[in-house]
Amino acid sequence: DEATLKEHLSPITLPVQLILFTQAFGGSESGDVAKQILNEIASLNDKITVVDKSFVLDTEDKAKYKVDKAPAIVILSNDVDTRMRLYGAPTGYEFVGLVEAIIVAGTGKIELDPETLKWIQAVNTPTHIQVFSTPT
Repeated sequence: DEATLKEHLSPITLPVQLILFTQAFGGSESGDVAKQILNEIASLNDKITVVDKSFVLDTEDKAKYKVDKAPAIVILSNDVDTRMRLYGAPTGYEFVGLVEAIIVAGTGKIELDPETLKWIQAVNTPTHIQVFSTPT
């Protein structure tokens, strides 16, 4: 519920920008759903802001953030790109991932097992990781 989510977001101390790229004409309805969800989350914590961008018109920003699909959510922490991206409407299981990404961006804390962090830090070549989920 809203109170629980507000409490979950309360540790955020850094400004978080959620840049939402949508396509108004010819785009899917999921852009409107994503916008509604992001605005609701932002209303629960004054450190979180939503920035709307056009997938078609904002070509410089699209290139800067390497966005190749819409809707796309780019997460910034204190104006620094976290390189976290979410595509599609963050509903169902994706909502939990979005909230956790916002908390990481807003606190600077990553809660991973020390062994996992050690493994990640050992990666010394560019790596592209994608996680796919299917709405049920």
